[in-house]
Amino acid sequence: MGNSEYRKTIDYILDLIRGGMLQVGDKLPTERSISEKLGISRNTVREALRGLEILGIVNGKQGSGNYLTDNISESIAKAMDVMLLMNRTSKEEICSFRRSMEKTVCSYLIGRGCSNEHKLNIVAALNRLKESEGTSENSIADRDFHYSLIYATENSFWITFMNAVSEVYMRWIDDFLVTADQGMHIRLQECHEKMVQGIITGDTEFCLKAIDSHYDLIDNGF
Repeated sequence: MGNSEYRKTIDYILDLIRGGMLQVGDKLPTERSISEKLGISRNTVREALRGLEILGIVNGKQGSGNYLTDNISESIAKAMDVMLLMNRTSKEEICSFRRSMEKTVCSYLIGRGCSNEHKLNIVAALNRLKESEGTSENSIADRDFHYSLIYATENSFWITFMNAVSEVYMRWIDDFLVTADQGMHIRLQECHEKMVQGIITGDTEFCLKAIDSHYDLIDNGF
C-alpha cells in the first residue's frame, strides 16, 4: 500500500506539471492539502516530495514550503559522484565521454548552423578566457567557454546532461589549470581558438582535430 501511495503522490505532482498548473519556481500544494486530496498520510506525501527533491525536481525551503525547481543536472552530477565512489565508473570513462560529447556538440553546431548570436557569445567567451590567463578567473573563464558551446545547441536534453558531466569533470580541470605552466595554457588556448575557427568556418574535421588536441593535452596532464 505504501509504495502505491508514494507513487500516487508523485503522479499527482507530475500531472500538475503536465497540465501547466505548476511551472519552475511555483510553490507546490502543501503536504496537508495533497494528503487530504489523495486520501493518503502526510508522512507518505513528505517522503515522496523528498524523493522528488533528490531528483532535482522539488526544492524544499524550511518554513516556506516546497517549490518546483530545475536542478536535474545537479542531481545527475551527484549520482556520478556516487558511481565514482562505488567504482561503477572512473575518471577515465568520464573524461572520454566528455571528449566525445564535445565533439558531438561542435559537429551539431557546424551541421545545423550556429546562429550569429551564439557565435558572438562563443567568441566573447573565448576572448574572456584569453584575458584571464595567469589570473584566478581562468578556471571560471574556461568553464564559461565550454558552456557557451553547449548552450549554443539550444538542445535542452544535451544541456542538462552536459552540465552534469561538466560539473564533475570541471573539478579536475580546475586543479589541472591551477598547476599548469604558461606553455600549457598557451597550447590549450590555441586549441580553443581552432575549435572556434572550425565552428565559424564550418570545417568539422578541423574543429574535431582541435578538440582531440585539447583533450590529449589534458589527459596527459592528469
